[in-house]
Amino acid sequence: MPVDLFFAVPLLVHDADPAVRDATRAKVLAYLDSERAKRDIALSPEESVATSYYQPEASIVLDAQLNELEALVIAAGRAFLEQTLRLPPRPLEIERAWINLFRPGAQEAQHTHDGSLLSCSYYVEAPENCGCIVFPDPIGARRSYREFTRTVGRDLLTRREIAVEPRPGRLVMFESWLPHAVQCNKSDRLRISIAMNLRQTESTAPR
Repeated sequence: MPVDLFFAVPLLVHDADPAVRDATRAKVLAYLDSERAKRDIALSPEESVATSYYQPEASIVLDAQLNELEALVIAAGRAFLEQTLRLPPRPLEIERAWINLFRPGAQEAQHTHDGSLLSCSYYVEAPENCGCIVFPDPIGARRSYREFTRTVGRDLLTRREIAVEPRPGRLVMFESWLPHAVQCNKSDRLRISIAMNLRQTESTAPR
């Protein structure tokens, strides 16, 4: 008998072309040597990650001139909305963009990016065992049901959570309400990621 799936949670995982990956990495590494980076990046007061998030006027995309990455993210956002969610086309822009540096032992607690349309994480440096981005099942009643009935499994329909392994050049995009966390960096090297929030271009956003 046919079974329909309801309340699906979309997740985009895309590996950038080598040219985009390499150009972005070179620009980010040059940025990290700049005085601006030294000024804007600081240890989070709540987490073990060093980040430029707490400098709202800073934008890693603009400051490091990440034109190739910006184009990739906007194109991915449009595909996410139009092809996956089947919504009418709308112009998008990057609302905020910040860099995250996860040194060995660093991790990030579960959180959301409420208030934005789409959010994403792009990986510049991702050594082996540097920690996955983890999305727990957002339906709390289903999580409780799985534990109570012992129906947790390995299939996408029965997992407690989905963990996406970071790779250099990998983009992970999702709706901004979706809770997520970052596992501990168990490698001996730095993990570098760029987080971005997207919104509909302000001049065309509904009021």
